Amino acid sequence: MRRIAFINEKGGSCKTTLAVNTAAWLASRRDARVLLCDLDTQGHAGKSLGVDVRGLRPTIADLLCDPAVQVNEIVRRTPIAGLDLLPANKDMGRFPLEVAARADRDRLLQRKLADLAGYDYVIFDAPPSMGLVTTNIMLAAEEIVIPVAMTYFALDGCAEILETVEWVRDRFDHPSLRVAMVVPTLYRKTALATEILERLRERFPEEICRTVLGFNVQIDEAQSHGQTIWEYAPQSRGAAMLEDIARELVARAPASARRAAHGSA
Repeated sequence: MRRIAFINEKGGSCKTTLAVNTAAWLASRRDARVLLCDLDTQGHAGKSLGVDVRGLRPTIADLLCDPAVQVNEIVRRTPIAGLDLLPANKDMGRFPLEVAARADRDRLLQRKLADLAGYDYVIFDAPPSMGLVTTNIMLAAEEIVIPVAMTYFALDGCAEILETVEWVRDRFDHPSLRVAMVVPTLYRKTALATEILERLRERFPEEICRTVLGFNVQIDEAQSHGQTIWEYAPQSRGAAMLEDIARELVARAPASARRAAHGSA
């Protein structure tokens, strides 16, 4: 089971777009069993799948705050076969306050998912900030995908995420945590965007994704209809870019995952 988190502390990086569409591609095009965990108070992952998360209970906040609540009480099916959701909404905002005094507050998500079975992938959509929620995600995940919008402060934000990954690895003895891929997003053919892209390639020669996610109106339209690109415009340029990114992420499986897949084949 691969556990992959899409993380960027800045909003507007296409983090949710990549998390949701990658999860949907794995389920619909690779026949994988996928659990998508939304940990953002905006609940955009659920909304992108046509799930009305406003006022929804229980949510992933209940799973993390209440020791008695189990994963199977929170999981919801989505319109995409093979893709399940742990939904979030504004109620997630209570999590840091309610668990602040708990000694195990950093590992709550990891422990709740420790006995999870029946899935090939667990995909985490992180909030656009660093803090207790993101630490929980990093401890529950093993692979990090960093979407980086082609903007002036993008490189600074990416460097800060790398520092946090190293801190979590060392502080919590989580050596398997690694940056699997850095994905350039929202690219337009401008001098500034091209310069940022080249600097990313220089800084992350191994991690940089070969596919650059450019602006695409059909991706935005799909989200506005509560659909993935595979449902809304499967033959579009946006779908082609997102599929290439998902394929590359699959190919970047750690050695342990490749051995497990080979053994089950």
